[in-house]
Amino acid sequence: MKRGESVTIESWSGTLPWAESFVLEARILGARPMLLLEDEPTYWKSIANAPTANLGQVGAHEFAALKETDAYVYLSGPMDTAREEARPPSLDRRIGATDHEWLRITQKFGVRAVRWDLGRTSEVRARRYGVNLARWRNELIEAATFDARILRRDGRRIARWFRRGRDVLVSHPNGTNLRLRLAGRPPIVDDGVVDEQDVRAGSFLTSMPSGVTMVTLDESYAEGTFVANTPGVMFVHMRDTPLPPGSWTFSKGHLQDYSGGAGGEEFRQTFRKAGPGKDRPGLLSVGLNPRITSIPLVFDQERGRICLGIGRNSFYGGATRRPHFVAYQSLRGGSIAIDGVRVVDAGNLV
Repeated sequence: MKRGESVTIESWSGTLPWAESFVLEARILGARPMLLLEDEPTYWKSIANAPTANLGQVGAHEFAALKETDAYVYLSGPMDTAREEARPPSLDRRIGATDHEWLRITQKFGVRAVRWDLGRTSEVRARRYGVNLARWRNELIEAATFDARILRRDGRRIARWFRRGRDVLVSHPNGTNLRLRLAGRPPIVDDGVVDEQDVRAGSFLTSMPSGVTMVTLDESYAEGTFVANTPGVMFVHMRDTPLPPGSWTFSKGHLQDYSGGAGGEEFRQTFRKAGPGKDRPGLLSVGLNPRITSIPLVFDQERGRICLGIGRNSFYGGATRRPHFVAYQSLRGGSIAIDGVRVVDAGNLV
């Protein structure tokens, strides 16, 4: 942020103490803050009492404010995640009906946007992902304040190999030996900073904490086995389900075997029901942030962590648009060689 710029800070009542700090820091800097507040008790009363058709509506006055802001900070919620996850999918779609318009306006008007998921932490989700809630929240703060210049430097180094390479070998002493191919698509370096250069390149939104370099893969090629040793995640219509470490075996570009507990029974049932494209290699990423060790959903950003995604990858420039199914498995201590040159060696960035 620069002096004189406008920043909109959207917060839920549970994250208001942090939002107030953003407002204060903006004023100290000389920026011009505006605070939008969603009161969580009123939110749940609205779901219980208001007609469904009236939910998820954003007025022209809010979109007008978005067009005039330079930067947008979203402290996501609600904090009652158990109640949120109990909502039927039809209600989720109604509540998120205007998300695409928010994204369209943000991109069109060059708004630099960041989302921080501190408000998505809860005892329920901590138990679900098997992490300590206090540690989770502390990592969200510590990792978000790591020097972005280091993330950018290391991320660009990996990106250069992803950009110009062709053949990829992912390996680990645990039995991982997987050959993939790059498709010549531009890699993405998420260093937690959205500046004017990012906006010009069409990258206007980031999440905190950050620190990952990712690239979409040639969807037609994958040979070998990826044996995860750290948890992963599965998304179906943006709803997340934790995946325990498992083994994925590919042949002729398709996932042929997901035995060994790759996600458990829920993964197997979801995978069987998903449509064409579910079994194709989608994305490869390398983490950059040394302050991440156990944060759910951003585990891929742990320094040296290798993640492999299958299914839909069109949101990162890939060719698989259907189904609305994505699954990731992750590997700590693994190696990546591109065209015979190691760029990650036993979990260390070369």
